[in-house]
Formats: sequence, C-alpha cells, structure tokens
Amino acid sequence: MLDLEEIRSALDGLTQIDLVRLRRAGSKFALALDCTVDDLISEAVCSAYSGGRECRRDLPILVFLIGAMRSIAWNAKVSSRKAGKEISLDATGTDGRPLVVLKSNVPDAETLILRAEDVALRIAALEDLFAADEPALLVIMADLDELSKEEIMAMNEMSETTYNSTRTRIRRKMERRFPNGWAA
Repeated sequence: MLDLEEIRSALDGLTQIDLVRLRRAGSKFALALDCTVDDLISEAVCSAYSGGRECRRDLPILVFLIGAMRSIAWNAKVSSRKAGKEISLDATGTDGRPLVVLKSNVPDAETLILRAEDVALRIAALEDLFAADEPALLVIMADLDELSKEEIMAMNEMSETTYNSTRTRIRRKMERRFPNGWAA
C-alpha cells in the first residue's frame, strides 16, 4: 500500500489530461449524489490521505481515485436506503420531555422537486444535443436506465465497434458542448 508521501507524489504526478479524465469520471458519480465533482474528488483524495482507503502499489493513482469515487457514490446510495433507522432525542414534546423521532436522510419535498427539475433539464439538453444522432441518444437513454454495455448492444443491435464508436462520439460532443461539465 502507498504511504502518505507516495500518495502526495502520485497526485503531484497527475497530468492535465489525467485531471480531465478524473473530473469526467467524477461527474458521472456526482450526478447521482447531491454534490459537485470537486467535492467528490476531494472526498476521494481525503479518504486516501486519511487511510480510509488504501491504494495498492500496482494500481495507478487515477484508477484508484476513480474507484474511490465510485465507492463513495455507492456507499451514499446504500446508506440512503437505511435512512430512518437511527433515532434522535433532539425533539421535545409540549411537556418538555424528549421525544424519540426517527432520523431521515430523505430530502424534503422542495429538494426533490428541484432535483427532478434539474434532471429534466439535463435530459432535455442531451436530447437537444443528440437529436440528429439516434444511436447516440439511444445509448445515453439506456445509460440513464442503468443498462449494461451488453444490454445496450443487444437492444440496439450494435457490434462492439459500433458501440465504442458511438461512445466516443458522445464523449467528444459532450466535451465540446460542456467543457466545464454540467456546472452552470
């Protein structure tokens, strides 16, 4: 496992293109969370520094950080399912006695509405961007439905070469249209 100094050295050795790749990968995971790409990258780096996640010596730091971000996103998704299982004694009744209230990480109605609007706007932007490229739009929509590569290829009757070419087209077009990610 890499020690703290080796992690620092590996991070300092990241090239500009590595940082772009890291942000691109992080944007996918940050979309599922309620945070920015930079917050997610910072969390992954902090987990490496703190020893919460250990990087093997044979693993490139870029691959490690992308895996850490994926893991953070997955853990957040799993923990959100467990919401409401903890209790809080912060609330008091009218008589001043503590009330046992289930804690919930479930967002309030306003947050849910804002998230739904944001997702709808992002999907509309993608539909506009790829309106003339049906195969790309089909791959994007299948991705949003969390279908596997094999399912997407079978559903759209694509060869692996066609699938990879479509992915490359999507990536390049999105990089041109959204050079700084989804940030407004």
